[in-house]
Amino acid sequence: MTPKSNGISSIKAIDRTSIHRITSGQVVIDLQTAVKELVENSIDAGATSVEVRFKQYGLKSVEIIDNGSGIPEEDYDSIALKHHTSKLETFEDLSVVRSFGFRGEALSSLCALCEQLTVATATKETVPMGVSLEMGSNGHVKNRSTVAKPKGTTVTINSLFSPLPVRRKEFERNSKREFGKALALLHAYALGPCCSGPGVRLTVSNQMDKGFKSVQIRTSGTPSTRASVTALWGPKALDNIIDLDLTFSVDREKHTLRRLSQDTEPVLVEVKGLVSKFSVGCGRTGTDRQFLYVNGRPCNLSKVQKAFNEVYRTFNANQAPFILADFLLPTESCDINLSPDKRTIFLHNEGNLITALKVSFGIVLLTN
Repeated sequence: MTPKSNGISSIKAIDRTSIHRITSGQVVIDLQTAVKELVENSIDAGATSVEVRFKQYGLKSVEIIDNGSGIPEEDYDSIALKHHTSKLETFEDLSVVRSFGFRGEALSSLCALCEQLTVATATKETVPMGVSLEMGSNGHVKNRSTVAKPKGTTVTINSLFSPLPVRRKEFERNSKREFGKALALLHAYALGPCCSGPGVRLTVSNQMDKGFKSVQIRTSGTPSTRASVTALWGPKALDNIIDLDLTFSVDREKHTLRRLSQDTEPVLVEVKGLVSKFSVGCGRTGTDRQFLYVNGRPCNLSKVQKAFNEVYRTFNANQAPFILADFLLPTESCDINLSPDKRTIFLHNEGNLITALKVSFGIVLLTN
């Protein structure tokens, strides 16, 4: 590039390799995001068993093994290409999508952000044989070989963030903390409707170079939220826990009504899950066990979480509740495409929803 007189270079197109690496770094921002994307792929594939294996807290490798439907041969060449997905075809499909993945970015981004990504897969038509696909950094299949494989898919990522030296060094410096964040997110999936509803067995382990493999999470695969809580923290974790079952209407806000040409009726919202009893001593000292979902998708809803805690503390001033709450609402009443990691969800009529939630939740605490 020829510098201009003011020291600024001429405007030129960014090369494709750099574009891919830049955008990939926005999709997969840390270890928990990488793991989240792969676990969601397994759940979307109908798996009833998902195993996550970390080596060296994920520094060396992360392996996700599932018994889902597997990947058909006609899709091998496109599984890791940017914006290739089987979940939607048009932008309008976003308003009704219920699968976890739909942007077609996860595998493509991971290919660009690790030293090596391998996909081993087999369908019911091909077992006991499958195929191992070694992916290139651009998402294209680099090598293909036949392997013995039960039905399902195994994705292995080695040396995450090695192409990004600064981020890799930060990951190495804070590997235990990043591993802890990944575990916290995996707890949300283990407890959520995606696993505890249909009964998905989730196992998470960590293997150090010197030492035994330690199991961090293991659920039984029983289709029960209470069973999942017991599996994670023992039967005493259910002491002073009651079912959460709310139903309330949310008036549409004016700016939402202006966008709508037909439906102006209030939105019906259901909230199902578990919560601590309100009595003194029945809550927790912190907010570490609070899990929120929208239509089964674990997400960050800071204002909704704050509303739960405010109401609870009017009855139990010195403690916070255990909360597991799944908000069931029409898909057109929320936007899950707000951020690449899909953890931040935009709720239409959020102000009215929080007001209605506080009233409904307060009544539940009064009657229990």
